[in-house]
Amino acid sequence: MSQIVNANSTTLSNTTNSAETIANHEYLVGEFSLHLNVKPLISFRKVSSLWRLLFSSKCFVSRYNRLHPPSLSGLLLVPKYRTKKENDQIEYICLGDQNESVTPVFPFKDMTNVTLLQSSNGLLLYCKGEKYYVFNPSIQEKILLPSCLGDFSPTSPLYCSLAFDPLISQHYKIIGLTKTRNNSMYKIFIYSSESNLWTPSKAPEFSAPRDIDFTSGIYCNGSVHWTKRTKRGLYFDIEKETINDMPENPRQEQYSCEYFGHSKGYLCCLFTMESLPYYELFEMKKDYSAWDFKCKIELDVLASQFPKMSMKTNSRNPHFLYQCHVLSVFRGHNGEFEEIIMSIPGEVIAYNCKEKTSRQIYKSRKSEKEKKIWYGIYQVYDFVESISPVSFLTT
Repeated sequence: MSQIVNANSTTLSNTTNSAETIANHEYLVGEFSLHLNVKPLISFRKVSSLWRLLFSSKCFVSRYNRLHPPSLSGLLLVPKYRTKKENDQIEYICLGDQNESVTPVFPFKDMTNVTLLQSSNGLLLYCKGEKYYVFNPSIQEKILLPSCLGDFSPTSPLYCSLAFDPLISQHYKIIGLTKTRNNSMYKIFIYSSESNLWTPSKAPEFSAPRDIDFTSGIYCNGSVHWTKRTKRGLYFDIEKETINDMPENPRQEQYSCEYFGHSKGYLCCLFTMESLPYYELFEMKKDYSAWDFKCKIELDVLASQFPKMSMKTNSRNPHFLYQCHVLSVFRGHNGEFEEIIMSIPGEVIAYNCKEKTSRQIYKSRKSEKEKKIWYGIYQVYDFVESISPVSFLTT
């Protein structure tokens, strides 16, 4: 009898030791992996289902995101005007080391019936037909959203903005705008990935300027912002569920807003007009009291370094002398604007605001004939490397 007891005790002890070894192994793997870049971490996810669950857990993802805050990795360029030849083309511009960076992979073979709507800190919102999806192109996960149209039957199409900040929450929200039945006011609906439901916002119905651009909402500091072709933009505070006015644009009348976006928690915009050979860069104050002027981007200086952006014309109007298009504003880790990312025929260049220097960062694969019209024909979306699942329900 004593031998049997000893044997059982030995077996139980070995089982306990094995369980502890496995637990310690998972713990050590997790602790080690917290210090890896996204690219090798994605490879580790493919080792086994156990490791995939480990690297998709709320605890690990939350800790990893705190150690590696979202940072712009590259730009996705989607053709504005598509031909059959362009249907399968999304130009990707890597802003870092290509050997160490993740290359985004998309869940569709081409752009037929696909519209990319928003990007937010590593997640993308797109629609195919009448269906909306959230997708992480780093880990290649997507989720089909429930229909808002079926629940609330709005009479006009939704304008959707994706809001995701992994430093605040592992869940994301989608702000949907639609016109009321009398077509004179706007109403907001909110989708939450935590509940997987659309709900009407507590914000009352509101009117908006006709020239405001609801198709290009910018999520920054807990709010979604809309402006572009209007003198004064609007923003929606997601936590408070309130609609507020933005300060008047710093340049009006004959000026045009060539870029409206964000970087490192700051809203920024660039203005120019036909008589000016430069862009003016402004930044929104944190308290939304005004726009601050930051710097000028002298186009004639850039043209001396990149002759391709100079047009052969006898016009004296500087606006018609340069071919360029602002893609993004990239803020450095020190909090200052480092580079303005711009496209010119056949190339993408980066202009350093502080040093007033520039460099080529990308050369288009298009033919010489197509390069002449390449600049300005793309919608631009930020790409941020991310391990955040689109739904923790699936992991």
